[in-house]
Amino acid sequence: MGASAIVAAASAGSIVVISWVTASIYLFSYDKQQNGVTKDRSYAYSWTFHVESLRFVAIINLLILFAMGMLVTTYSGLDTIQDPTATVIYNLVGFNHACNYVDHNPVRMIAAIIAVPFVQVPLMLYTVFWHCRVAKDVKTGKIPKWLLNMSRVLSPFNFIVMAELHLWFVNNPDDTYGFTAHYIPYLMFQISLCLFQVLNICHQTLKGGLPWGIPSWLAWTYSLFFAVLTIVYAALVIAILVGHPTGAKLSIVADIWAISMVLGTLILSGKERLNGDVITLTVGDNMLSLESAMDDEIGTTPFLAA
Repeated sequence: MGASAIVAAASAGSIVVISWVTASIYLFSYDKQQNGVTKDRSYAYSWTFHVESLRFVAIINLLILFAMGMLVTTYSGLDTIQDPTATVIYNLVGFNHACNYVDHNPVRMIAAIIAVPFVQVPLMLYTVFWHCRVAKDVKTGKIPKWLLNMSRVLSPFNFIVMAELHLWFVNNPDDTYGFTAHYIPYLMFQISLCLFQVLNICHQTLKGGLPWGIPSWLAWTYSLFFAVLTIVYAALVIAILVGHPTGAKLSIVADIWAISMVLGTLILSGKERLNGDVITLTVGDNMLSLESAMDDEIGTTPFLAA
């Protein structure tokens, strides 16, 4: 067994064991706090959280994933990691995108293991619960219905994109399907992150919840800038793929996009998650409900009941 295989096997095994032990400890601790199974033999599990915490944690996990990939790719010296100037991406666009940090085993396999439960699942749940929150705010008259209709169109797209995000790691640029199959999931991910920003700024602007008193025009300026930047970034890559490169400095656009995405998400999402607008998900005997803390103003409103 080569060094790369040993690192992959050890890392995968460690992730599984640590996740398993952590989940088991959490469940034992949770049940002891008079939750879970009760004395009358009924049960109910409930979790209170802010919707934005899901997006915030997912982006943090993505950054950790790439930081881990950078360390292994740059310093491990494993023979499965290509020379940075010999990769498909480098030869195609003239620089190594951050994707190169997760394109080679053992990081490629480790990244796929981490991405599904710690990046994809939180973002999928974020998409669902964000839509539920908008539905609640429309019902209570806090925002107009057009945003709910907008979410009915865009949220399914975002959910599907996040559900298929692992193909970004599965389709290596060096494999049979080439760079295009690797790039398409990443492009869809970029579009979804842009839509997340637009939808969330719409929601905060309409509800009057922009942090630090940021004026709405500034929030919309950032949203427009990020949307245009995403379009330009995608257009430059597609131009290269179809054989008509523009000669623009793609690496600069890629860096500006990444910085704008990370800072915009972490600052706005990180601040919003502290505003107290939490929701409680309860699962129990003949019950599935989603309630908002802000519903106390008019009475608790369950979104779902069975």
